[in-house]
Amino acid sequence: MPCLHDPLAHAWADDAMPCAVVDIQSELHFWADTYAQQAFHRSGTPFRHYVPTLKFAYDTYLLSHRRSLQELLPSLPSRYQAGIVRGVRLDWPLAQAVIARVWERLNAPLEEDPPLFLPPPGAMEERALLADAARRR
Repeated sequence: MPCLHDPLAHAWADDAMPCAVVDIQSELHFWADTYAQQAFHRSGTPFRHYVPTLKFAYDTYLLSHRRSLQELLPSLPSRYQAGIVRGVRLDWPLAQAVIARVWERLNAPLEEDPPLFLPPPGAMEERALLADAARRR
């Protein structure tokens, strides 16, 4: 079933909204655990200050992910300024770095970022045993 265009959405030029789902709570847990090691992190800036920008990045990706970030960059500063309240808005160069990192994560092969959920202990041994048994057949 195709996704339908939302006439109340921002003026994205897509004819139909992309069908994509992101578990934002899991993603925010990932960033909460790793933000201090990210290149965009500024010492002394708590995680809660990054959250509105992270959410903006995910919204932008989901609404426009068929387009490249480079293609969207000219329009993003004004959208960011209009969409994020001044008191919680990062300065644009920092926000741009956060947005770029989110897009890298969403477009990266799954093995490049740590998994959101680790397999239970013993799961890898079980997989190896099953694979070995399948090979012997």
